[in-house]
Amino acid sequence: MADEAHVIRRGRVSWLTHPPAGTARIAVESHTFGALPVSLPEADPVPHESTPGELLAIAHAMFLAGSLADRLARAGTPADELVVEAACTLAGPSVDRELVSLDLYVEGRVPGMDAAAFDEAVGQARSRSLRATATRSDLPGRVEAVLDPSG
Repeated sequence: MADEAHVIRRGRVSWLTHPPAGTARIAVESHTFGALPVSLPEADPVPHESTPGELLAIAHAMFLAGSLADRLARAGTPADELVVEAACTLAGPSVDRELVSLDLYVEGRVPGMDAAAFDEAVGQARSRSLRATATRSDLPGRVEAVLDPSG
């Protein structure tokens, strides 16, 4: 039996100004961006400061996009373009918020694919991406898949 490949990715939070108030800074091992400011606002985000919910939404969108792109390529219908938007609904006070719903909007240009096949591929990719993010498979939320007819 072959060894399973493991990949470790690292991120860092530096919260130097009276946590959980103030602004934290996040960084990633790839050095893709510098110290990105993040805060835990009670309501609307602070301009130019990201929030954990936004970062969670991006993570879900990225895992879904990657899973869908792989699924389409393996099926012989690689996408020309994929756009995935995720909206995470969180409940509770800012420091104890929990993910209660995940809405996904997927738009794709996929030559040679019809809308029904695209919907099915999106559904399968969603299941795979939920597993990849260790998210409950019964998490409520809408999934809207739109195939660009010019694909």
